Amino acid sequence: MGGRDRKFFSYAVNHIYQNTKDGINIFYSVEDYLVYFTIFSNSMAKYGITVYGLCLMYDHIHALLSVREQSSLYKSVGETTSRFVKEYNIEYSRKGPLFNSPFGSAVKIGEKKVRTAISYLYNNPVEKKLCCKAEQYRWNFIAYIDSPSPFSEKRTCRESSFELLKSKKEVKNTFNAGCHLNYTLLKRLLSKLDMKERDILVDYAIGLYSRLDYKGLVRYYGGYHKMLVAINSNTGSEYDIPETFYKAPDTAYREMIRYVEDICGIRPAGNVVSLPMSVKYELYSRLKRITGAHDFQIKKFLHLPSNYRKL
Repeated sequence: MGGRDRKFFSYAVNHIYQNTKDGINIFYSVEDYLVYFTIFSNSMAKYGITVYGLCLMYDHIHALLSVREQSSLYKSVGETTSRFVKEYNIEYSRKGPLFNSPFGSAVKIGEKKVRTAISYLYNNPVEKKLCCKAEQYRWNFIAYIDSPSPFSEKRTCRESSFELLKSKKEVKNTFNAGCHLNYTLLKRLLSKLDMKERDILVDYAIGLYSRLDYKGLVRYYGGYHKMLVAINSNTGSEYDIPETFYKAPDTAYREMIRYVEDICGIRPAGNVVSLPMSVKYELYSRLKRITGAHDFQIKKFLHLPSNYRKL
């Protein structure tokens, strides 16, 4: 639900849903996720919004937000969207919007509806076959309730390389300055680290910027592990927001990312967005022939028109 028909109650939990324009993919790399996440976090802090959930999928975004004034909800989502689109378009040499407008929202009144929305949000990657349990997916951020580094190994300062320590310092300085992490900074920092240290830096950045109210979230269940049991036992549901749901698993996007990066040498995979159309058409044929992706998934991945047909 959006626009003038949008319902709103002060401090109630709102399920926010943003679908991409024509269903295109927007998240291809760690940099894509972190740029969005840090912009989002800064905007939520600026407008004093309580965040109970955020889930970043390849082609859409879910959030659970509680706010006093409706104007703050509009401003925070609008500011997050506009800043990310600007960064993204510059990075990938594209123009135009990334998301449908207006964004969808549904107010959740009562603990039962809130818990149902929580299960729905955190189980999005489970439903799309990206993981078996909600806490195994980095970009719904639920694992960070139980650990500051759930996807990386713990290292002391003495065990860390000079480059990792230096990168952490730059991330913290950027955070302290009230700025989000941009593509230029992230690419420079991550390029100097091995895979294990990249994961350490990503976990560090998420923990530093996160605005998710984990204590408030857990209170709905009486404990973290009770919450996980509830979430992993019930996928939840959403009847208030018209959402396009594709039955095909999102694992196809992972497969295509690996193919274009490892076989085609296109790094990061998001650079397929700015390829000439003739090259996209050739890559479309290769992906259709070699990967297990469905036709519509390849078009979303390459930002091809949905009505494109191979000649």
